[in-house]
Amino acid sequence: DRWSDYSVVVVSDDQHKTADSQRVYCFCRDTKSTLVLDAVLQHVTKLLSNTLFLFGLRSEVLDQLISHRSSAYRVSTDGVIMNMQLENISQIPIPNRLTVTNLKQKHVETVVQEWPYSGIFSDCKEWVSDMIKQNPSVCIENEQRDPVAWILQQDYGCIGMLHVIPEYRRAKLGSAVTMLLMEKLLKEEDYLYSAVNLDNKPSLAFHERNNFEYVSDFSVGFVVYPYEDGLQK
Repeated sequence: DRWSDYSVVVVSDDQHKTADSQRVYCFCRDTKSTLVLDAVLQHVTKLLSNTLFLFGLRSEVLDQLISHRSSAYRVSTDGVIMNMQLENISQIPIPNRLTVTNLKQKHVETVVQEWPYSGIFSDCKEWVSDMIKQNPSVCIENEQRDPVAWILQQDYGCIGMLHVIPEYRRAKLGSAVTMLLMEKLLKEEDYLYSAVNLDNKPSLAFHERNNFEYVSDFSVGFVVYPYEDGLQK
């Protein structure tokens, strides 16, 4: 596929919409196209009669968008993009007493509870449930079949929601589930990447230790684009 004919692409996630917001995935070629993006988003808010939650835009585009539309605002620190080269995927030993499996519906409550950004989404439980159904994941369980480490591919492509129960953090299970998920995504010929919040120093250090590489000059943010203001700036 070629993007050369498009300056802006907006895709609405109709599967995950609530009374107060709807997820929208965006592509904007550069800051010169921000006014076009703003016009498209105005049109989308009117069509959907809903506030938009924007994913996938570069930080510099978001800066321009927010300057044009003062009611729009970031919900978290921007994230850097880090990818994994094929030669850096490695096998991490896992203790014999632990079992490798996939995330299942019985794990939804635990994943939501442990994810620090779950409060941003009023439908977080339903969203996580659908991602577990539809996307690759890895989970490690203990002898009691309780989840102790997990990770999944989020619906916009990157890996995320990595968590290891505190008493298991010295066993390198975070690295283990990450590498196992990389192997799954490699088989599906997916792009191997993660978006890490700039203020999440432990996560940045983890990705560096596991040989993720920074994608130069590429960071993304997450923005609420309100419907209430209509066409007013």
